[in-house]
This record gives sequence, C-alpha cells and structure tokens, in this order.
Amino acid sequence: MSEEFVIHNQFKESLSRYRQHDPHLKKIKDLPLIYHSPLLEEFKLYNPGIYLITGGRQVGKTTFLKQFILRLLEKRKANPENILFLSGELIDTHHVLRRIIEQFHNAKGSFQYLCIDEINYIPDWDKSIKYLADCGAFERMSVILTGSDSRIIQTAMKRFAGRRGMSAKVDFNFFPLSFKEFVCLKDKSLRQFCNRVIKTPLTEEIADYERKHKRLNTYFFEYLLHGGYLPAITDYELNKTISQGVVNTYIQWIIGDILKCNKSENYLFEILRGIKETYNTQVSWNSLGKRLSIEHHKTVADYCHLLESTHVLHIQEALLEHKLTGAPKKNRKIYFRDPFIDHSVTNYLGSKMSFINIGKSMVKNEFAASYVEAVVVDHCKRWAPTYYIKGAKGEVDVALVQDKKIYPIEVKWTKRVRPGDIKQIQYYKKGIILTSDSKKRELGNNHIIPLLRFLIHISGGRLNL
Repeated sequence: MSEEFVIHNQFKESLSRYRQHDPHLKKIKDLPLIYHSPLLEEFKLYNPGIYLITGGRQVGKTTFLKQFILRLLEKRKANPENILFLSGELIDTHHVLRRIIEQFHNAKGSFQYLCIDEINYIPDWDKSIKYLADCGAFERMSVILTGSDSRIIQTAMKRFAGRRGMSAKVDFNFFPLSFKEFVCLKDKSLRQFCNRVIKTPLTEEIADYERKHKRLNTYFFEYLLHGGYLPAITDYELNKTISQGVVNTYIQWIIGDILKCNKSENYLFEILRGIKETYNTQVSWNSLGKRLSIEHHKTVADYCHLLESTHVLHIQEALLEHKLTGAPKKNRKIYFRDPFIDHSVTNYLGSKMSFINIGKSMVKNEFAASYVEAVVVDHCKRWAPTYYIKGAKGEVDVALVQDKKIYPIEVKWTKRVRPGDIKQIQYYKKGIILTSDSKKRELGNNHIIPLLRFLIHISGGRLNL
C-alpha cells in the first residue's frame, strides 16, 4: 500500500491502533457529543453494489466512513485485508485509481469493502469505476463513494445504469444535523419525546408538549448559532462560542471548491454579498447582477447553481400551482442551507460580529426571522420539493408538494399573528402557520402550529396533518 494511504488504513495493523490513531476517530474520541449516523445501521451497504453518499463539507461523511469500517471490524468481524479506504484528494488520475482497485480486488479472499472519500477530486473517476464494474470487479464488493459536488457526481453516476447492484436504494444524502437530530444528540432524555412528535399528526394534541417547549426553545437558539455542523456544535458545546478557526475552515472549503471549478474568488465574494443584500426577497438573476460588477446574468446564475450543488445555498423557485412545479422564468428566493453557513459568509464579507453578540441579537424576533425561515425551508427541502407562492394578496413562504398536494406554510416568528400579515395563505384550506408560541390553534381554515414542533415532525420525512 502506498505510504500516503497508510494513515487511513491503520486497522490493517491492529484494531486498537485504528481506534487510537486514525486521524478522524482520534479527533472525535473525547468529544462531549459524538454523532452516529442512522446510515450505520443501513443493511444495504453490506451488500454488493456501488453506493453514493453526497453532502456538503464538514457534515461528517469521512467520519462516517471511518465509523463504518470500525463497525465492520467490531460487529461483523470482517478481515482487515478485505477493507480499503482511499482519499480522492490523494489520487491524481482515474488510471491510478483503477490500478489501486485492481490490486485490491486481485488480493481478495472473501467479500470486500471499498470506501473512496471525495471521489469528485479524481478527474474522470467514473471511467475507471464503470470499467471495473463491467469487468465484474464489484460482484462481491460493497463500493461506497462520497463527494461534495452532488451535481457533477450524480451526472456521472448516470453512466452506471444496471451496474449499481440489487439494492433498491443506492443514493444517500448527508445533511447538517436537523434540529431534531441536534436535540437528540444534546439531550438523550428527549429522544422518545421527539419520536412521539414525529408520529403524532400536527393537528393532534401532545399532552406534555408545552412543558417541553421551553427546553426546546433554548436548544433552538443554540441551533440558530451553530446550525447542524458538528465542528461548530462541538466548539459551542465546549466554549459557548464558535472560534474564528472553525469559521475560516468552512469558508476555505467553499473557496477551494469554487477555485477547483475554475471560478473566481472575486466573483464569489461579490455574489455572496449580493445574496446577503437581497436575502429573503424575490430576486431575478438580472436584478442580482445589477448590484455586481459581473456583466452577464448567466454568470451569476452559474455561480449560484454551483453553490447550490456544493450544498451552500437553496434556490427556491415560485410555484406553478397547476403543474406542481417551479417557474424558472419567475423570480426566485435564495437561502443559505444552514445558519452556520450564513454566519460564516457574513464573517467572510467583512462583518466581525462575534457569536456571543449574534446570540444576544437572536432574541429579537426581527433579527432571527430570516434565519428561522431559512431553517424551515431547509428542513422541508430534505424530504420533498418546495417552492414559494406569489399570489394576488402577497406571498406564502413555503409550498411543500407531497403526494401531489400543496401544503402552504407561512413562517411568523412571533406569538401573535395578525390576519393582515397572512392574507395570501388564507386562500388555502389547511394551510400551516408556524409561530414561536407553544400552543396549537386554528385560524380560519388554517392551522397555527408551534414552529419547533413542526421542525421535529418534518424530520420524520412526511408531513402528517
């Protein structure tokens, strides 16, 4: 094995050495909060096939692979010689990748496990993976690929039709922790309660919800600072703030991914600044471009779609209600996918507001409102297509489309809802109005639901009224 790969494959020397000295397992060993993805229990990954895990930077994809290997060794008693971890950042060409995999395959004893992290760093990687699949190299192998640029990777994976294995599901997404996942990581005593919230329809009472709401609210204000990013969560848990080093690491990842795609950091800076200036408003590529020195609106769109594919942004289109699809020619709304991304970008653009001061400002509803709306959009988008509604009487923040039905959702981060502020959603039956209050009630045809309860409920993957 090449020397540069040894550090990630120390299990071949001994299991205890792997536990103690692997760079990722060692980093999390003594942390106060250690996250284990439910995907570790996914039996499909133990079957032959080519599996893809996509997700943004710093969401734990690499650590997951290391924990997966540890589970193979501890629980399944796999032979260390039948496991290989490769980092795409260390492999220059797809020819080198093919030779490494062939060497691993030829030395096989029984079933093998191959983990390739950040495979999108290897130019034309899909050519070698397809060649090896066609040669039968993966008939007795589980191949798990991870990558950060979902658009490029998923396009490449279309070349593998009929070569992915027999499992019904072969593609998985890694997101920053949801609010529910953070709550359960932070406070194990709330796990059963959260599962009950998921299973209970939103319009039904939960006996002890109001008693739990205050504690959930405390955790939510923490979540609005560090979001679902584990390095930021850990830093805040240990120090009650988030260091400049953690922020810089994330920003450098964004810049690196942009440069890797032959884009300009200066344009990136301008576009992020333009997004912040028009945040939470309807905007066209033309109107956004007019704020910048970038001459063509298509360039602005290209950068924004690249940031979307690398999990920095959500681009929310207006809904064509008769088709239940987006209206690409209408204005869109742009959100950061996570509060921590938002804070990091703000810092990059020049504002040096400390996380302590951000936390103090979050208690003001008008300051927190845009962050809260973005969190709702992100949690909904994880499970279903979402849009916004532009109507005759105004706007509805989120239109979630599930089972060919529209669920209009309005976010009002306040306890008092004035009818004049929700004119458009009143056109719909069974609309959902999310507030900071702990009580569920009705307003005309619409349901007023505690926003924190909604975030936990939607993490179950379905909206149940």
